[in-house]
Amino acid sequence: MASHTLEKNNPEVRKLWFTTMIVQAALGFTNGFYLYTYGPYFYEKFGGPINPANAMLLTTVLLGIRQGLVALLEVPTGALADAIGRAHVVILSWLSKFIFFLSLAIISMCQTPASAFAWGVIASIAFAMNYTFFNGAFSAWCAETLKEKAPSVSYGWLSSRFYSYRFFSEMFGGVLAVYLYIRGIPFAGFLFAAFISFCLMGFCMSRMKEVYPHHFLDRQQSNFAMIAKRIGEIIGRSAQICSKTPVLFWIILTYGSYMFLLSLVMYLWPVFFKSKFGGHAHFGRNWIGIIIASQFLAFLSSRLLVKLNHKWSKEGGITTHLTGFRRIFIFFAIISAVVIIALSINIGYFHKSAYLFPSAIIFVLLAFGIIGPCFETLINAYIPQSETRYRSTIMSAGSMFRSFMILVLAVPSGGSSGETSPINWAIPASLLLLASIFANHFMKKAQKEIEKT
Repeated sequence: MASHTLEKNNPEVRKLWFTTMIVQAALGFTNGFYLYTYGPYFYEKFGGPINPANAMLLTTVLLGIRQGLVALLEVPTGALADAIGRAHVVILSWLSKFIFFLSLAIISMCQTPASAFAWGVIASIAFAMNYTFFNGAFSAWCAETLKEKAPSVSYGWLSSRFYSYRFFSEMFGGVLAVYLYIRGIPFAGFLFAAFISFCLMGFCMSRMKEVYPHHFLDRQQSNFAMIAKRIGEIIGRSAQICSKTPVLFWIILTYGSYMFLLSLVMYLWPVFFKSKFGGHAHFGRNWIGIIIASQFLAFLSSRLLVKLNHKWSKEGGITTHLTGFRRIFIFFAIISAVVIIALSINIGYFHKSAYLFPSAIIFVLLAFGIIGPCFETLINAYIPQSETRYRSTIMSAGSMFRSFMILVLAVPSGGSSGETSPINWAIPASLLLLASIFANHFMKKAQKEIEKT
């Protein structure tokens, strides 16, 4: 297999592989420091033990604010990456993450829900900037670099690998964060993650070089008016590309719906778990157990995709490759929707969650090991070759849809309290189910067109 040989022998490919490994491992490790604890962290700081309804409202409102900002910034920051360069924007993302973790650490010193909420808003702004700067820009940089250095190597070869690095390191970050949270010193983890973010900013400065620098505005052109004009042109052109290529729209909508569900589940399952089982024995051990199981299975699922990508590419080229990625992408999206709908019905009507809850949470989290790299592979495959300079903007649209849905539906989907929250998770799960069915139809139709040509 050409890609396997290039991985071993091509020094440029190995250099790219090393860069993605470090960046994605650091991303996963730092993500672990907030993904599993900042939901209950906010809930507690907003007065959860005293006024759970108000604390739940403020927690979901903060989620809505955060994702509202992401929705507003996602496409413009993708266009910014396409205008001034993907590497510059990735560096800005790590600076924003540094500010995000510092803000979380300061919240631990707040004495009132009002002050904690104010710093939570600041943290949400920094989070939105970090997420939108990184999302799309790093993947676009990887895709363009791989295309230039080794055009015969599938992007799926790289994306499935670097997602596995992220999940494996996120497991360690999550366990350490929960341990510090249970010990009553979550701020220590936030400060450590801030330090790592600062180091990664320097690493990206030294390692990430643009492949096609002539695509971007040069320093003489980099004034606010020129950048704003270029961003507007890129957004307009990207919207035209998606409207003329329906398969892109439906892949983006499916991914956005899944990410909406995943964001809600990851943000609120620790809140439900703490509200429901916080007084039970072995609470901390079970919390850590769910994190380890879900992240380790996500790591295994992404490694499975590495093996499947090798098999599909070897057996049938682009046709088998796209068929395999489409089928596994749709399968995991549909099953994720079904298990959450089943959990909602079970808690709403039978008030039971002891076994189905951890199983559903673990499956939705491990599904990202498949859905994340599949989305990046499929969206890159269906972007017209003449329009690849708009890659960052188009890829950012998936997160924009996710953020828009959270902005509109975060409060109704969050539930009225921590103990009843999973009942309303059926809202994003139903959206995901419908989007997956339509996406499968349009991908099959688009693939038939590819086979004809």
